[in-house]
Amino acid sequence: MSMTFLILFCIVIIFLLWFFFYRFGFHQSNKLIKYILSIISGSGIVLVYLKMSFFSQGYQQIFDMIIIILLTAVFGISLLFAISIDLLLRKK
Repeated sequence: MSMTFLILFCIVIIFLLWFFFYRFGFHQSNKLIKYILSIISGSGIVLVYLKMSFFSQGYQQIFDMIIIILLTAVFGISLLFAISIDLLLRKK
């Protein structure tokens, strides 16, 4: 499979997850909305890791590791903010 196809596939999967959680969050629970970014970045980490494990060759693995590090930072920050907002709203 070509790299363009894999990147496009990852983007489509992440968009579909975002759309599902966005629609589910507004109709079912407002609490889920805060965690959408964490869920999407976590799934992005898994997808990039799978791509790195099975399809990357040569220096592509280094770039995949950089992307995983960036997504991990986004995951951690977004999870921290979501939990802090959740705790602040509970106190009120």
